[in-house]
Parts: sequence; C-alpha cells; structure tokens
Amino acid sequence: MSSYKPSLLVAGLMCAAVSPAVAGDSSSSQLPFNVLFGTKIANEYNLRSVSQTQGRPAAQGYIELNFANGLYAGFWASNVDFDATDPYAEFDYYGGIRHSFDALSLDVGYVYIDYIGENPGNQLDFWKIYGIAKYALTDDLTIGANLYWSNSFIGFNGVDGTHSSFFARRALPELNLPYDISSYVSGEIGHQWVGSNFAPGYTFWNAGMGFTHKAMTLDLRYTGSDLSKSECVAFIGQADSCGNRFLLSLSFDTSLNQIK
Repeated sequence: MSSYKPSLLVAGLMCAAVSPAVAGDSSSSQLPFNVLFGTKIANEYNLRSVSQTQGRPAAQGYIELNFANGLYAGFWASNVDFDATDPYAEFDYYGGIRHSFDALSLDVGYVYIDYIGENPGNQLDFWKIYGIAKYALTDDLTIGANLYWSNSFIGFNGVDGTHSSFFARRALPELNLPYDISSYVSGEIGHQWVGSNFAPGYTFWNAGMGFTHKAMTLDLRYTGSDLSKSECVAFIGQADSCGNRFLLSLSFDTSLNQIK
C-alpha cells in the first residue's frame, strides 16, 4: 500500500471540512438548506466491533446537505487498511429523509459504499438501505433502533447482508462540568446476519462516555463481539481486526447555520 495515499485522503477531508465555513461568509441565510460538516480523528476505524484499519489510526470527514422538508444527501470518507482487495479509503455516498414527530424521530435512506484503490478482481463496493428510529423518553434519555439491509453484501450480488442494533444515550447534566462542557453515556448492542453461509453472523456491542465542548466531542468507548479468530479471518481476512478493545476519538461537528 503506497504511503502517500492516506496522506492525500486526510488532506482532502480537511479541505472538505473547511470549505463550507468559507461559503458561510456569503449569504448563507438565503440558502434553502443547511450544510453540516465535520471531521474525526480516532485510534482506529471500528465498524460493528471490527477494525477497518487493523488497529491503526483513522482520519474521517463528512459533508451533508439538509433541506427543510427533511430530505438530505451527504458524503463520508475514511482511510481503511485490510487484506483481500487492499483498498486505502472508503467513500460513502448517502441520502434519505428524516422527520420528527414530537419525541419520535424517523430516518430512512440509501448508502453506497465505495472502496478506493482496490486490487483487480472482485470489488467490495456495495449498497444498503436503512431505517433508524429514535425516541426521547426524557430531555436527557434517548433510545433507538436501526436496520440495514443489502442483497449485494461486499460486492457479491445475491448475497443478503443485514445488521440491526438497539442503542441508548443519556446526557449527564448532573455532573455540572466547568467551561460549558457537557457529558453523556451511551451504549449499543446488535447483530449481523449474512445469507448463503457466505460469512459468519455475530453479535456486537459497545459502551462508553463522551464529553462535548461547543463543536468538539471527545468519546471514550469499549467494544467487542462474539467473533472467534477463525470467524474473524473468514469475515475480514485477518484475525487481529476482531476482539474486545478500547476506542478513542476526537471529533468536530458544526453547520453553516451555527457559524453564519
């Protein structure tokens, strides 16, 4: 894998995050939409308790257009590092519609996952459709569930891939942290199913705590799954990408409406 490629990706992510701020200096109040954008640096890119960077650091970024009628479209990117076709980046193109009904929020959409720099042969690129529901039990406690499905799992047409999870998040205003720092605890438990005995199904989970100051969030998390080492090799190609581990990330998230 060429060493310059991740560097170019990180530079591109930073440019994507900065350019909307420049646009905000113009007449953003006249635009019929909002632009959300952000970046994240993490000790690894971990997806459903499986490392996508073989335990190495990750730089990520996104930009999203949100319209008043609930429609949205966005782009997300991260470096990756795993065997098989040996891509160096993942680009996600997504869109859908979100709407809130008092305490209930619903989101349905489509995402196309594009792996960049793959070796010749079968390509891992594939699509998913999804639904997400969240319900605010109180001002501080939100619970939710999601469901994702594809019949083109990691690029193999006709192979069904489904994953679903339940999650919860509670703000901790009682901590009364200084300097306008807010905090939360959150957790998730879910399962992935793959059809045609193509790859092992497994249960995954995570739990952690975060601290937010203005647009910055520091998140500390512990994650794991019931995948064995041999199942991990069958799933992603290397045994060291699975197993219980700590995750640490620092993210920055804002929008044109917040900075105009």
